[in-house]
Amino acid sequence: MIDKNIELLAPVGSMESLYAAVENGADAVYLGGKLFSARQYANNFGLEELKLAVEYAHLRNVKVYVTVNILIDNEEMKDVLDFVKYLYDIDVDGLILQDLGLIYLINILFPDFELHGSTQMTINNLPGAIFLEELGLKRVVLSREVPINEIKKIHEKSNIELEGFIHGALCVSYSGQCLMSSIIGGRSGNRGACAQPCRLTYSIIDYYNGNVLLDKWDKKYILSPKDLNTIDYIEDIVNSGIVSLKIEGRMKNPEYVATIVNNYRKALDLGSDKITSEDKEDILQIFNRGFTKGIMLGDFGRNFISYDRPDNRGVPSDKLLKKARRSYEEKRIKYPIDMAIKISIDKPAVLIIKYKQWEIKAETKSPVEKAKNLPLSKETIKEQLSKLNDTVYYINNLDIDLENGAFMSLSELNGLRRNGVKKLDRCRKNFHNRDKIDENQYRDSLINIFKYEKNKLKSKRAISIKVSKEEQFQQLDLEKLDRLYIGFYDNLDKVIPAVKAKNKEVFLWTDKILYEEDLNNLTKLINPIVHQLDGISVSNIGTLKFVKANWNTNIHGDMGLNVFNSFTAKLLKNHGLNSVTLSPELNIGQMENICNSNYNSFEAVGYGYLPVMITEYCPMSIVKDCKNDLNCKNCPLNEGYGLRDRMNMDFYMERKNGTTTIYNSVPLMILDSIDRVYNIGVDTIRLDFTFEKDGVREIQEVYYNYAKGILSIAERDKFIQDYRSKNKITKGHYFRGVI
Repeated sequence: MIDKNIELLAPVGSMESLYAAVENGADAVYLGGKLFSARQYANNFGLEELKLAVEYAHLRNVKVYVTVNILIDNEEMKDVLDFVKYLYDIDVDGLILQDLGLIYLINILFPDFELHGSTQMTINNLPGAIFLEELGLKRVVLSREVPINEIKKIHEKSNIELEGFIHGALCVSYSGQCLMSSIIGGRSGNRGACAQPCRLTYSIIDYYNGNVLLDKWDKKYILSPKDLNTIDYIEDIVNSGIVSLKIEGRMKNPEYVATIVNNYRKALDLGSDKITSEDKEDILQIFNRGFTKGIMLGDFGRNFISYDRPDNRGVPSDKLLKKARRSYEEKRIKYPIDMAIKISIDKPAVLIIKYKQWEIKAETKSPVEKAKNLPLSKETIKEQLSKLNDTVYYINNLDIDLENGAFMSLSELNGLRRNGVKKLDRCRKNFHNRDKIDENQYRDSLINIFKYEKNKLKSKRAISIKVSKEEQFQQLDLEKLDRLYIGFYDNLDKVIPAVKAKNKEVFLWTDKILYEEDLNNLTKLINPIVHQLDGISVSNIGTLKFVKANWNTNIHGDMGLNVFNSFTAKLLKNHGLNSVTLSPELNIGQMENICNSNYNSFEAVGYGYLPVMITEYCPMSIVKDCKNDLNCKNCPLNEGYGLRDRMNMDFYMERKNGTTTIYNSVPLMILDSIDRVYNIGVDTIRLDFTFEKDGVREIQEVYYNYAKGILSIAERDKFIQDYRSKNKITKGHYFRGVI
């Protein structure tokens, strides 16, 4: 039997799914409102439904967490905070959040509101967990990919609660941080509108020659993961330190919720060895894409991906569906209460209800009359007080003190019972006994929060460059850049002095996904050279925490930190960042709003193949020659290969240090718009060189020369015309934004 303090957390996309989850043994549920939730296409809950959902759950001792887990822009922030205030007032138990700026503001306005860090915050190491703990969060939903041994280390050395996924659909992109849907079609996963391009067919190609690599891997579901199923490993997961076991499925039907919750409840209460073959068949039939135990437990490659088909293979029988519906249509959750009633002539009747720590008193408005005909009997009293079928109670003990000859009508008795139960419900629904927030004080606080001066500083019109390979560095003109990010780690003893000799800033660029071993290796790399560096660029808040704790140097926040509003920029400034790269999902108007706050020094990517996906999974691992090894760091099969989609667009992919990065099919290029970008307050435009083998200096020179006034508009436009005649380009989201 597993520790009773372990929480089984169920997904809820509708009121019927709420009934299914609660009646089948969920300890807590998570759900979303109509807006600001990462499952915008679930039914979700209106404001009044949210209130009813909280009351229903709380009366059955079930907690309710609400997802407000999308990135929020400046224009939306006041509306989001009003929504959070409503959730606070209706006694929601906690919020699941991704946006650092929103966390920053909630800590100011609602300091006692329980906050959980969403899996989309990409917390995969101990420093990241500690960062959120110090930020005041009670819980973190770990990245789905974190190995179980790493989870144990996080648990042993931090005090924050750990939550992990145990069943349901998986996102192939690390921690759900995917830009593919956003870049291809404008529907952002970070904004709850993912179009799931991972569930479409792709072919593995030789990227540079443009040939399909193998016929066997032509038009396969190469990025479509199987569904997670850990019913046989619950003890291992609990022993790792995870205290909240999360089932995915806010877009699934109530029968799915009922079936999956019921079986995991059984595994928690009795042990996974008590799950029968019939139980497993139910789990299989209710919904599956094939099952995997997940990267957390070591599955990889062919054990992880359902490359032949992306859809549900379960066909639930009318047996199964009826059983699932019965489990929640027949309301079974009841709690024992003690009742004592005193009925005396010429005095109000008094009913006392006792449940746990509560003692409720209810009495009639009018005194009890003397009977004219038939006096009241104890049998009648018992019959009326026992009418509790529309409540969550049943009578355990009933004490009746009845004066002979007394009379009350049945409606009076029923009204007394209803009044007493209503008072008890009122006490039990309000888990947190929060004081109502003063509306005027709240509005004044909002005015102060959003009061900042417009940015009056001129842009520095700087050019920064990130190179991923030493060969790209060799092509650079070191005179024509203001800051260099070095994304390779060979020959740094020669590379860094060469940059410093030109009096240019040099930052070391770090990967987005780093585990304990990677952080230790980073320490060995940085210690000998830190005195030569101007700073370190970080793409994960765990790395931010680690760098800040170990070195006294400047820190730059890269795209992985998802700076989508002014308040994220401010929080990061408060935690030691001197500059940040704005989210590539922002449009130019949203960028201007952030820059106007003047909360940091802002950089925007102006050229490069944007990384649309970072995944621990390797698409080459389904090829027969692959060792199918989760721990491989540099895959020889992945050099120079890519994916071709159904529109014949080719996406380069690269395996490095245990993760695969898939890049957009065309480069971002905003050369003809950089004046507008600088004019809104962006200090630095960055050129990202990732897998390019040549053309680095050509791109560098035209951007730098135009930014510094060396190149004319006519010369600029001539370059763009020539470039576009040979290459497709995109302006990304600068002038369209995302849904």
